Amino acid sequence: MQPNRMAMPSKILEHVEAITQHRDTALLDRSMVASLAELIKVDGISLITLVPRNEGFLAATIAWNDGQGVQFQPDLTDDDFVPVAGYPALVKSLECQQPIEEAQDENGIYRYWLPVFLSDMPVACFKIESLEPMTPQQSEMVAGMLALYRNYLSLLEDSQKDTLTGLSNRKTFEYSLARLLMSLTVDSGTETNQSPERRAGLARDHWLCVVDIDHFKRINDRFGHLFGDEVLILVANLMRNSFRQQDRLFRFGGEEFVVLLRNVNIEGARKSVNRFRQNIENHEFPGDVGHITVSVGFSRINLYDTPATVLGQADDALYYAKEHGRNQVHSYEDLVEAGLLTKKEMHSDVELF
Repeated sequence: MQPNRMAMPSKILEHVEAITQHRDTALLDRSMVASLAELIKVDGISLITLVPRNEGFLAATIAWNDGQGVQFQPDLTDDDFVPVAGYPALVKSLECQQPIEEAQDENGIYRYWLPVFLSDMPVACFKIESLEPMTPQQSEMVAGMLALYRNYLSLLEDSQKDTLTGLSNRKTFEYSLARLLMSLTVDSGTETNQSPERRAGLARDHWLCVVDIDHFKRINDRFGHLFGDEVLILVANLMRNSFRQQDRLFRFGGEEFVVLLRNVNIEGARKSVNRFRQNIENHEFPGDVGHITVSVGFSRINLYDTPATVLGQADDALYYAKEHGRNQVHSYEDLVEAGLLTKKEMHSDVELF
């Protein structure tokens, strides 16, 4: 019996080490599900991510253990998300901010819903399914692991999020763009992936958009920095409600934001960015600020681009918009094709941010 008593603490420490070695929330999520599956030995574990949308929350399963190992779906799309109202027990657990145990269903399965909150905001929920009620030892193990997950996730969020708007910060953008460019290189394999249709933007592409609030300095000078901060927060909220779940939103710095649009052709990218621009233009901002506008430049993310290349191209399109009336959206490719911008030659030297 003594070896068994020694083995469990050792196994827990191994999983703690595995979980805390990650600096990426997606890897943390997958590792957490794998650790729980091995430690508590139940029939199923799912991790549901929660995102705010308008006045409520949307839910999507991002990782789960199905008996064949841990499955993971990091690239969620709008179709993967459903309103939390579709999970009544989840809604109840969020309302009371406590774990909820469902009674045994007609298939003999017990379900446990364990919400995760950061700063009183729900960010995830673990769903545990078992043919037997969880024992006190299992419940204690789950509570301890979830506390570890919540605390470590909070540390990662603090390092990855902009403190004012809650969007991902510039450091996270640089990492995300570099990883996306690397994935293009890995996936390319052969030149067949660079078909004429893809180069023409007719296939599914990725795009980098740079957003700048027009005349933001005037807002700060006239109304003060508190109103300026409120404008930044509201712009971030409008971004969340304008773009898709699979798109990535960042505050680059000051009044500048960045969006990574993923898996969309140029018509879809242009429509998505223009929808956001119009949402900003139509929104009534608080106090005497009234209506504001944004200018946007965007560029396709191509195989073998460097981060500096693609960011520079989107910036060129942005500055063209600002110099020609503001409150506009322009793509770098359209401007080059029309002869309004000169295409920059790509250098062989490594370029950095």
